[in-house]
Amino acid sequence: MGLFLKFGSLLKNHFVSGFFIILPLAVIGWIFIWILSLLWQLRMLVPASLRPENFIPNEHLVHVVNALFALGAVLFLAFFVSFLGWSSKHIIGRTVLQWIAEQIERIPVIRSIYSALDQLLRTLSSGGGKQFSRVVYVQYPRQGMWVLAFVTGPAKGFPEDKGDEKKYLNLYVPTTPNPTSGFHLIVAESEVRDSNMKVEEAFKTLLSLGIAQSDVGRGEI
Repeated sequence: MGLFLKFGSLLKNHFVSGFFIILPLAVIGWIFIWILSLLWQLRMLVPASLRPENFIPNEHLVHVVNALFALGAVLFLAFFVSFLGWSSKHIIGRTVLQWIAEQIERIPVIRSIYSALDQLLRTLSSGGGKQFSRVVYVQYPRQGMWVLAFVTGPAKGFPEDKGDEKKYLNLYVPTTPNPTSGFHLIVAESEVRDSNMKVEEAFKTLLSLGIAQSDVGRGEI
């Protein structure tokens, strides 16, 4: 009976924590297996007369050839993605990609999804994240309620009262779980609290509704 109670206590106290640990691993594993399965099925595009099982008598050797074919598809895909990255840095490739993006922007519903993902990925990229200098906490929409905000820079020329020597900041307060939309606030620096988070950690917290917040980023408010 005691062992049964301990087992029940273990499920009650730690099942949810374990579930959220294994869930992202399971999703990554599922995506990886799905991609491999998709690449493996590409061999079915080869005409039946040219498939290795028609002219290779050894069944094991046929599997080796099919595996090499899948590996070649992976290398081709990696080369293609790298080529897109390279071409996006040159005038011709940039023009073509911009034209494709403009066509997608004309499709209802799809354009909203594309725009949100494109903005998010640009922000999370090595260059895009530089627009946010700090991640802070600020009380919003009222005193006693705190939200994550990104400092985009000092508020120049504000306030009009020249006697006020406070330093004011431009803040971007994102919404969750879609941080590509949000609010712009101008707040005195004395009213914000540093979160000790990196930009990537803050976005991970927002996208997970606070579940994936790291211990490093839990600054005192």
